[in-house]
Formats: sequence, C-alpha cells, structure tokens
Amino acid sequence: MDWFAWDFDHPAYFRIYADKAADAALEGPALAALLALPPDSRVLDLPCGWGRLHPYLRAQGLEVVGGDLSALNLARHAAEHPAPLARLDLRALPFRDGCVDGVFCAFTSWGYFATEAENLRQLSEAARVLRPGGCLLLDLAGRAFLRAAVAEVEGLWLDFEAEGYQERVTWSPDGFRIRTERQCEGATFRHDIWIPTDAEVRAALASAGFGPPAAYGGLDGSPWDPGADRWLYRAVRP
Repeated sequence: MDWFAWDFDHPAYFRIYADKAADAALEGPALAALLALPPDSRVLDLPCGWGRLHPYLRAQGLEVVGGDLSALNLARHAAEHPAPLARLDLRALPFRDGCVDGVFCAFTSWGYFATEAENLRQLSEAARVLRPGGCLLLDLAGRAFLRAAVAEVEGLWLDFEAEGYQERVTWSPDGFRIRTERQCEGATFRHDIWIPTDAEVRAALASAGFGPPAAYGGLDGSPWDPGADRWLYRAVRP
C-alpha cells in the first residue's frame, strides 16, 4: 500500500495534524488571495483533506469542489464543511476537460508519488481540467529552508508529548526526498515526499502545459526567495 493511502486514512492522522486546524485561519485567506480568482469561479481543492481551508475559499465567493483519496478525511469534510466531494486519485481526476477555473494544491501536497512520471501526471491532470486561462496554485515547502530546519535533528526521535506522538525526520540518500516517521496510538506512519528545487518545479509545470508561473516566497505574496519557508507558484493554463 502507498504510504499516503495508509497515513491519511488512519484516525491518528487527525491527532498528528491537529495544529493545522489553527493554521487554517492564517493560511486560508492568504492562499485564497494568491489564487486571485473572481467570485463564482469554480475551484478544485486537491487534495482537500478534512476541508480545513474550505471556509476561506468559500468566503472569497468561490464555488469549491473537494477531492481526496482518504475516505476518512472526506467523511469529516462532509460533516464539518458540507460541499461537493469526490474520492479520487490525483493522477487520474474524474472530471471532464476544461471544467474549472482554478486548482488549489496546498501544504506540500505535490511530490507524494514515487516516480517523476507520476508526479508530473498530477500536474498534467490539473492542467487538463482547467479551462484556458485557469490557474493552479501550488503551495510547497521551500527546499533550502527545510534542509536547514532538519539539519540539527535529522535522524533523532523527537517526543511531541502534548500531541501524543514521536517523530524522526531523515533525507533520502540521494537528497531528493524527505522521510518522516511517526509513532502514534500504537501505529507507525511514514511520509516520503519529493522536495523539488525551484528549477524542477518550473520544468514540471512547463511539461504539464502551464505557462511561466508567478512565484512567491510567502503567504503574504512576497517575492520568491530561495531561503523562504514556503514556495508558492501560480501557474496559468494558456
């Protein structure tokens, strides 16, 4: 089983990521503003998780459809933030060509797949479902910032006692992927995410059919910076 199919569909996921609910109040309005679409635009939130950003997209007057592989997350989304939802694989979206104005991909949700071809397929599918002139907002961790943040604790088990889990972070031997192991509620979780360079992001967007993206170095829309903690790309389908 792919790691993301297990990790995100386990009840402990909500405990490990409980802090993201509070973060949503800051991230949601900022990300919606960077998406920069007019009211009544139709947007796909992919993956949507439990819908923590949904209210902030809706507050901008956007028509939001959520999609995720996790049935558990979708059930919580439906209960807390009722909306049109679809259980899906990001590599094969169940939507027709050119049907939406925007695709929203938040919190480093690109790079899950094991191969370059699969990760490119995710972007190609986003381009396919966008109408001409529609845009993708891709929210990623800044690679240099992440490497610096991990350097002092790499390979060490850290105890997040208040949150109820332990965590160890390592880079893959080739330095391309970050691996996060967690122990929580007697279960073991292991994220394995590709963390691309800026050049790799831009090349993949071009290969997927997008024009040159606008790039930002923070949620405030500041200029892109190699050392920023967040790299955000707004790419338009020609």
